[in-house]
Amino acid sequence: MNQLKESFRPVYHGMALALLALIFGALWAAYMATHHESLHGAFETQEATIKKTEMNHFMQDMSMDNMIMGDAHAAAGTLAGHSHAGAAHDTAGHSHAGGAQHSHSGSLAKDAMQRLLRGHIHYMGIGMLAIVMLILVAATTLKSCWKHVFGWTFGLGALLYPPAWILMGFRTVELGPQAAEASVLWLFGPAVGLLVGSLIALFAVLAIESTGLKNSNLFQWAFDS
Repeated sequence: MNQLKESFRPVYHGMALALLALIFGALWAAYMATHHESLHGAFETQEATIKKTEMNHFMQDMSMDNMIMGDAHAAAGTLAGHSHAGAAHDTAGHSHAGGAQHSHSGSLAKDAMQRLLRGHIHYMGIGMLAIVMLILVAATTLKSCWKHVFGWTFGLGALLYPPAWILMGFRTVELGPQAAEASVLWLFGPAVGLLVGSLIALFAVLAIESTGLKNSNLFQWAFDS
């Protein structure tokens, strides 16, 4: 029992961080369950306001173009053709601007809510994954210092990745889906790097142990004899 306890001691902090991720996930699920309607309503109001503002700007641009064309002393046929081309150009430009706000579900408010929900899902899923992976780390013959490093990388990865989805969800309506994703890359990048790097490193550790290479001069510095 003491030996088992000692093998887990270097990863206690990582398990604590992963457990904290599970707690945050449960609390976030409770918050969304009790505030779902208010959150969705706020997103829908924000989306409607943005669309109304964009439409007003579009109509103002159209009115300005019509005033300019009305002052031109050109032939009626030429003026009509120019007006048609100008309107088509403006409509295409407006459509392109709206493309940045493309929604897979048909509503940016729904997209925002889905991303908030994914925050909960990732809190729970990655929190459990980190705990399981740290159990594997504890079962290896790695030296305590390297187990300690795994504790930090898995634990911090489990804590940092889900909030990126939540932050992205709150920014989806205002910035649009793609811009919202880009705005949280500073958080997504390190979190994904920690998790993926930890998984690859653990795979390498298990491969070295299973093949007996841990006793070689190349790897014995990382393992207990």
